[in-house]
Amino acid sequence: MRLLAEMQTGSIAVGIRAFDGDLDRAIIFMVVARESELLSGHSEGHARPGERGARAISINGLAASLARPFETVRRHIHGLCDAGLCVRTSAGVTVPPEVHERPAIKAMFHFHHDALVRLIEDMAWFGLPLPEQRPQVDYDWRTGLAAAHDVLLTGVEFHAHRFQRWIDLAILVAVTCANARPFIYNREVSLAHADFTQIPDEALRAPVSTGAVARAMGLATSTTHRRVSALIEKGVLVRRAGGLLVSDAELDDPAAVADSRTSTDHTRQILIRLAAGGFCFEDPARCYVEGRPPLLSFA
Repeated sequence: MRLLAEMQTGSIAVGIRAFDGDLDRAIIFMVVARESELLSGHSEGHARPGERGARAISINGLAASLARPFETVRRHIHGLCDAGLCVRTSAGVTVPPEVHERPAIKAMFHFHHDALVRLIEDMAWFGLPLPEQRPQVDYDWRTGLAAAHDVLLTGVEFHAHRFQRWIDLAILVAVTCANARPFIYNREVSLAHADFTQIPDEALRAPVSTGAVARAMGLATSTTHRRVSALIEKGVLVRRAGGLLVSDAELDDPAAVADSRTSTDHTRQILIRLAAGGFCFEDPARCYVEGRPPLLSFA
């Protein structure tokens, strides 16, 4: 879950910046892009040229899948269409192929893909079980992008229902990452706390300031302060001398742990489909598009 949090936080931060600080619009765009024609042929991890049929998703379908009010989703879709990022068709909403070549969108998609590769590379470094290699299938990076979006949206699907706003979940995951930075790549310490019942002592965790979270995520400072205050009042975060920590109550919450287990189980299924698409699990670094992305900075 810590490695997943690193992937999700970095990818969300890139999405927030690509959409001028609007996390909701970034997520809605990713869902539409996931269903649109350039990725639809990669949905099950089987990338074959010429088999990508155009697909679209209705606003009703979007609202239902994201558990968001219809009018909220409709407003964001109108904004995306006005910006030329989405188009309405008789079948629903889709992302046109040319949008994928816009510099900001292309950079975001490359980061999303490479953050997934980094996750898999790190899982291999820790000796976590990975799917078997399927060398007979040629790998298309868009298969990995589809899988990366699935992993990102799995986090939303199985965790966001406990929060009033998506931004609250994003802040929680960012604080989780910042807290774990002193030991995330310390094999001995990380593996000693690899079970949900083994909560790292506060002395091992690094508190992070609200301002650092806002800067790292590309969020407005005032908005971040308001949402952090709400999360503290809810008992999800606590203030310490050096900044914010995820509370022990949140780390040990049975509902949160159950959601995390479900999320990791679904991630494993996504990776199995990715193996069917030819991902090189024997040498993940071969699949980078731009190269291994750095971890998000909380300076």
